[in-house]
Parts: sequence; structure tokens; C-alpha cells
Amino acid sequence: MNGSIDLRQFRYFLAVSEELNVGRAAARLHISQPPLSRQIRQLEEQLGVELFVRTQTGVTLTKAGVAFLPEVRRTLAQARKAVAVAKAAQGAERGQFVVGYTTVFDRSAIPDVTGPLQQGFPSWRIVTQGRHSIRLVRDIKNGAMDVAFIGLHTETRGLEVETLREEPVIVALPASHPLAHKRRLGFDDLRGESIFRFERRLNPGFYDHCQAFFERIDFKPRTIPEPDDHHILLGLIAEGRGIAFISASLQNVKRKGVVFRPLKEEAGPLTSGIAVVYAAGDPSPILAQFLELVRASVHVGRIRC
Repeated sequence: MNGSIDLRQFRYFLAVSEELNVGRAAARLHISQPPLSRQIRQLEEQLGVELFVRTQTGVTLTKAGVAFLPEVRRTLAQARKAVAVAKAAQGAERGQFVVGYTTVFDRSAIPDVTGPLQQGFPSWRIVTQGRHSIRLVRDIKNGAMDVAFIGLHTETRGLEVETLREEPVIVALPASHPLAHKRRLGFDDLRGESIFRFERRLNPGFYDHCQAFFERIDFKPRTIPEPDDHHILLGLIAEGRGIAFISASLQNVKRKGVVFRPLKEEAGPLTSGIAVVYAAGDPSPILAQFLELVRASVHVGRIRC
């Protein structure tokens, strides 16, 4: 092995190991497939080991590749941190870093890393803004926001997306409702009920995801307009105005007169989730450190579960 391995080869290896397909990895890296294959072959020759087993449908990691993968991730993360720390230490770069978060989930479901991030970049102003997911995506694309936590199934074409968590959709209903005595509800229980639902224009991707699920099980909900704020929504439910499908994490918002019930999975689970999105090539020196803190936070959360 010689000393000519560079971080680009590490990034190439990471992309192939995550996609398990050279063609998809090349598309993700915005390069053609032949040079990517050559770089992987060159990396294997330099290491003196095979990292992948090639098949007609894709690739799989060898034992050496499995062992190499976490070290590559750590190396790339440390490289990003080194760049960010150097820029911050110089003090020449300072400014504003804007973090968005979806208002569909309770804030407890979204990693809060602003404290340690501010400690690492004391000269920067870190701003948080709550929006609908579709607007968060728009703000990132037009440069008004650096990174955002959005709901899954939102259209994110052209952005980098990392899924952080996925959780079941549950039912919120008045405590006085006849169905409240049941421990788990099926969609047959809910036929004919008035159900709060957001307008499609607010998030076409997630709306269509739910609609496809409903059509598959022949469920035609009788809908009423859903308010933007989930605290207002829970208040209307407590008043007996209707029921709602919500993300499971909203159970953390305690509201007198509202009970939460899981859905039966006879037709398969209906889920929602959170992803972090950002623009590829974002020059902000804070972004790399922010993502590292978020990934560590999610990892710790999984261990506790």
C-alpha cells in the first residue's frame, strides 16, 4: 500500500457501500460509472484487499469492506470537523446559520443540537424557524435556510436527504368518544367519522402518500379542515369537533380531553417520519458540524430504545 489514498476515494467507497450498486452511486456522486469503478479498483489495489463482491445486480461488502466502512465514516466526519474548526478558529468567517423544523411533529421528536453548535461557533448567530415541510424545502433551495428537519414523503428533488426516524401514525380522539374505550383502532372503526386533514397544497408528497394508503384499503374519510398549529388541533379534538391522524410523537403534547390510540396494522402500517435536508455543496462551515451532532444524537436515541 502507498500513501496516495485521498478523501475522494473514501467518499466514493462510502457511496458504493451505501447504494450497493455502482450505477446508483455514480448518479449520487454526479459522475459516470467507469471512473467510479476505476477509483474503487485502485483503492482495493492500494489496500491490498477486495472491498466488494461484484454481481450482475450490484455489489456486496466483503469482510474487509464491512470492517473498513465505519472507519471511512469516522475519517470523513473528522475531516469535515477539521475544516469547520479551522475556519471558526480564524474568526474571519462568521454570519448566520438558519435551521428549520417541521411543525407537524412535536419538537421533542427533533434533535436539538443548537446548544453545542453555538459553543463551537460562538461568533455565529444560529436561528431556528418552524414551517411546513414544503416551505422549508423551498427556503433551502432559494438560499434562505441552511438545513431543515422535514416530514418524510416531502418532495426534495435536488437536495441531500438523511432519514432520522420513522414512526407510526396514530389516532387522536376526544376522551368522551365511544371509540376511546378501545385499546387499538382499525380503519373500519373510523368510517363515517369526521377526520381533520390538511390541504394537499401544504405537502403534496405526504398527502399523496396517505391517499394511496387509503385507496388501497378502500377507506374514504369524511374530512374537515385541519388547523396549522397542532396545539389548536388538539384543542378542537378535545371539544369533540373531530378526530385526527397524527405522528406518534405528538403524544408528548399532553392535552386534557384527548386520548391517543394506535392503529391496527391489518393493511400494513401507515407511517410518518423525519429527515434532515440540506443543499449539496453548501459552503457554510457550520453545516458539517451540525450534521455530525445530529447523527450522534439519533444514534444515542436508538441505543436508549
